Amino acid sequence: MAIKTQGTSLYTIDPADGTVLAVSCVTSIDGIDSALDQIETSCLEGDARTYEAGMATPGTATFGINVDPKDASHIRLHQLKTQGVTLKWAIGWSDGKGIVPTVTGSGEAAEFTLPATRSWITFEGFMNSYPFSFALNAVVSSTVGIQVSGDPVLIPKE
Repeated sequence: MAIKTQGTSLYTIDPADGTVLAVSCVTSIDGIDSALDQIETSCLEGDARTYEAGMATPGTATFGINVDPKDASHIRLHQLKTQGVTLKWAIGWSDGKGIVPTVTGSGEAAEFTLPATRSWITFEGFMNSYPFSFALNAVVSSTVGIQVSGDPVLIPKE
């Protein structure tokens, strides 16, 4: 069964106070992946190259927002991007709209507690761009870049 994108939510943990920061007015989320490098295992006697899977190389994820300077989450995200802080992220799928994560622990030990009644993707990464786009006949927007660190984790709804 296909899952609609409407009702998807993006969260991070604010490292200043260990609270959940819900990102508002997200318009897109894309590119959350860790591609596998290749290790060549070819021998000179062979007629074709052979390979095995190597280490994962995390990519750059992006999320779009309609930027509002009155929105506290947008201001805080921009501050965190400027600081270059690696954050813990969670994407809540639309199969559990309105179900929000909580946080246990504090500081660097802060972790998401994710309700099993919603599907999730979790990952870590730092924002590497937060460009502003001012286009004709449009709202101010941004496609925020995140350099993913490590492998994203898909957690299905129970």
